[in-house]
Amino acid sequence: MRSLDASAERLGRVLDVLVDAGRALTHHSDLRDALSEFAGVLAGNFGDYCEIDVSGLALERERFTVSAGTPPDATAERADIAEQLSDGRRTLGKLLCATSSPNGFDEVTRKAVHVLATELGVALGGKVLMRREHRVADRLQRALLPEHLPDMPGAEFHAAYRPASDEAEVGGDWYDAFPLPDRGLAISVGDVAGHGLEAAVIMGEVRQAIRTAAVAATSPAAVLDYVNRIIALRESIGMVTAIFGIYDPESSRLTYAVAGHPPPIIALANGLVRRLPSGSLPLGCVDSLECYDWTFTLPQGAHVMFYTDGLIENERDLINGEKRLAEAVRALALEWHKDPAASADPALAVNERIFSGSFNRDDAAVLFLSRADPVPSYVFSAVPVAATLIRGIAAGEMELLGIEKERRFGMLVALGEAVANAIEHAYRGAPPGLLRLQLGNEEGQLTLTVEDFGRWRPFVRRDDRGRGIELMHAFMDGVQIRSTRRSTQIVLRAALCG
Repeated sequence: MRSLDASAERLGRVLDVLVDAGRALTHHSDLRDALSEFAGVLAGNFGDYCEIDVSGLALERERFTVSAGTPPDATAERADIAEQLSDGRRTLGKLLCATSSPNGFDEVTRKAVHVLATELGVALGGKVLMRREHRVADRLQRALLPEHLPDMPGAEFHAAYRPASDEAEVGGDWYDAFPLPDRGLAISVGDVAGHGLEAAVIMGEVRQAIRTAAVAATSPAAVLDYVNRIIALRESIGMVTAIFGIYDPESSRLTYAVAGHPPPIIALANGLVRRLPSGSLPLGCVDSLECYDWTFTLPQGAHVMFYTDGLIENERDLINGEKRLAEAVRALALEWHKDPAASADPALAVNERIFSGSFNRDDAAVLFLSRADPVPSYVFSAVPVAATLIRGIAAGEMELLGIEKERRFGMLVALGEAVANAIEHAYRGAPPGLLRLQLGNEEGQLTLTVEDFGRWRPFVRRDDRGRGIELMHAFMDGVQIRSTRRSTQIVLRAALCG
């Protein structure tokens, strides 16, 4: 009976060692730490000393040895167990156990060490495969994303890509920026459904199609329509969302179109943050996208952010994700305004604030376009968000001029009425056209000019409306309306003193 009890106890101990050794391999992200603990388990239970040698073949020429316990005296008798470490295809190292015990190693111990060496070889083989996959994925991702973003006068790009945490470092999200023949700069950001190698391959095709179409582009909407027709020819691509834009560094004018993608976010230097218009279905869903070109001028100190939905859907709450992103951009915009050098890379800063070291379920790509130089005039699509941006730009100018807060409020009301009238009446029944804002400061007088290029319907006075012109006269020192076949201008003037 004692013999059976001793055998059972011995077997139980061996099983415990196998479990402890397996746990050591899985609980450490660092390979050296894992192998050191593994060696410690063997040295503490199967002899006096354990040494693990990892060959250079295993880990891309990285060769090292870890050990635990005390090697037997070279002059004394010793017993060794030496096992090759292999994943079944190649030798990856060697495992050595040694003891100076007079009884040496029994058969059970030798079999247990053999099992552990087999387990360790498979684990090393997995590490080799994982490192190779990450190396290939990294090279592929680098090939699919631009190596360098364009340099330009008065503005700069920053970008970041974050792969899904549970995949190899490759995915279907992309960002891109490249020069065009007319000195403009093309911008594209998009997202192929899913992630991993298959999504990355599709992403590369779509990104290259956009680059090809952009060379002879008449408008961003035309580029996306061209790519949509290409995608429609292939049934296996699946859903792709994208945004394509053209930026003119001289005028700071950005024109873009959207195919089912999250809208850009613009942040002014004063912390005003707004989502810009989006629209249309994803690429490949319909024969004709029918998307619009949207135009917005980036003021001095402004940032516009293009991104993929991995940045707002990580918690599976889209509304809260959008709110959190807007708050992060607002906080950073204020920090950049106070000390631009403190946050040299806004793309990385936004990533850090959104994910805060946590795992992300989906790929996320971010591209920032930041304007540093002054802007001579401003052009916007005639949509409601333009009124907010125009008031924000004018408010900053008025503050710099030292206009007191109460008077500033009245002037912004007058400007808001001029912009609202143009948005509502100039392009009624047609796609939104353009508005132009010009700010002038000469001879002690601030001039605000709002110009549209639409056709106004004949004015009909209504009791509940039509007070805009009265408000302009009430808050400004001068109001002038100029109408031609080409455009309508509302010129607002205010003395800067007295």
